[in-house]
Amino acid sequence: METDFSYQFQRMELLFNTLKWMLDSQQIGISITELSKRLELGEWETQHLFQENLGKDPLRFVQDAFSPSLAQVHQPAQISIFDLFDEKSDEVKPVTFDLDIQILQTEPAEIVYSIFPYFLGTVFIASNEFGICQVTFEDTDAGLTRLKKTFPKVELKEEQSELNLLAYQALMNYFVKKEEIPVLPVSVKATPFQVSVWNELAALPKSELVTYGVIAEKLGDLNASRAVGTAVGANPIALLIPCHRVVHQSGKIGHFRWGSWRKQILLAIEK
Repeated sequence: METDFSYQFQRMELLFNTLKWMLDSQQIGISITELSKRLELGEWETQHLFQENLGKDPLRFVQDAFSPSLAQVHQPAQISIFDLFDEKSDEVKPVTFDLDIQILQTEPAEIVYSIFPYFLGTVFIASNEFGICQVTFEDTDAGLTRLKKTFPKVELKEEQSELNLLAYQALMNYFVKKEEIPVLPVSVKATPFQVSVWNELAALPKSELVTYGVIAEKLGDLNASRAVGTAVGANPIALLIPCHRVVHQSGKIGHFRWGSWRKQILLAIEK
């Protein structure tokens, strides 16, 4: 029996529209009272809605979203070996997800896809028998259309598969860690170079930003920045492979295939 997400769709649409409005109208000085009136929620429930999904107070989110240093790349501080074993330290954090990214070697027999509510917009998740093959946002990249272009000869089926639900749960826990998520298998059509770039992104700790040049340097070719940019733009797995953490060396947010405003929200939440 499939899960009914109708109530969740309402909540996520409310938060999605509110976040977009806050950015579009630059609500820098908004108060909790004003925000609660717009949401038609009590102040406590407004706070809870943000904390539960963003892991951040709404006013702190606004402060970070409009911070001049939002997309500045900082060198990570030197970490003491003692910090790694300090149970009280919150500074040493693991990567966001544990992914196993593999190149799809053979055409899958079937691909199942699901559409879920999310506070960053309705999300489309697809997987084959080898792993997750697509995570996209419906408002900017029609999931089923893209899936048909990528896999024109494969049977496509709408279904809340166990892997799709697991990936969705990982997204829901993205900023508020509620439970451990096992390794997520990712199996995509890609070149070895693209996968090498995506693995570099997947290894980034939460809130750490990089430039195309930094990734190119890590891959051993200082002249590969443009190729890295192309690979980042071709990422078919939104959020799980965090291409939103790649910014311009000038400190500008830069391009994002799912909307620069969405990237601004992501960077603000992770700041």
